[in-house]
Amino acid sequence: MDAALKYKWVYRMDFKDKSGKSIQCKMSCIPVWLCEFLAKELVLAIVHGFGEDPMLLLFNLHIKEKKKLCHIITKVYLLRWRIEEYLSLGNSSLNSRIYG
Repeated sequence: MDAALKYKWVYRMDFKDKSGKSIQCKMSCIPVWLCEFLAKELVLAIVHGFGEDPMLLLFNLHIKEKKKLCHIITKVYLLRWRIEEYLSLGNSSLNSRIYG
């Protein structure tokens, strides 16, 4: 986490949470390598704005435009997060009707 905090936020994206509140995300993308796979370059997206600590997203996609790459990865992850929240809400609602 300390290494991620050393990087300045280069890009910005506005996002609305499930209640419609606007959240301003600040992001950076940096190349990283894992010790076991030095030949494979990965990208670490550091996203600030969703809590005290930044969100770290590690991926292996490569696009020449870092800004576009950072936005795409963050949007996809946040969409996945919303879907999981929706599904867990549906499951808890279903369980309360069955067992309630």
